[in-house]
Amino acid sequence: MNGVVLHMFTDVNSPGYLSVDSRGDILVADFGSHRILLLNSQLQLERVLINTDSQVKLWWPRRLHLNELASELHVLHRSSNDLKAPSVISELILL
Repeated sequence: MNGVVLHMFTDVNSPGYLSVDSRGDILVADFGSHRILLLNSQLQLERVLINTDSQVKLWWPRRLHLNELASELHVLHRSSNDLKAPSVISELILL
């Protein structure tokens, strides 16, 4: 592939999925660290949206779907830290 690396963000452990909102902010499903990150359009970490310490327990996030009109973030993840546990879909509100 031909291309130029503009910026590298290295504070993730097995990123599994990305979603970009209308402002250019980037949501990252960090599979290995059990969290959802919000990066600004310059790839700087704004905040951790959800992790295992959140009200909704998040384990092994796999996919994201952002519905900006309804302020909802749908996340496919595991229901526990057990990799054999079934996957669940949670609806989470972005603030």
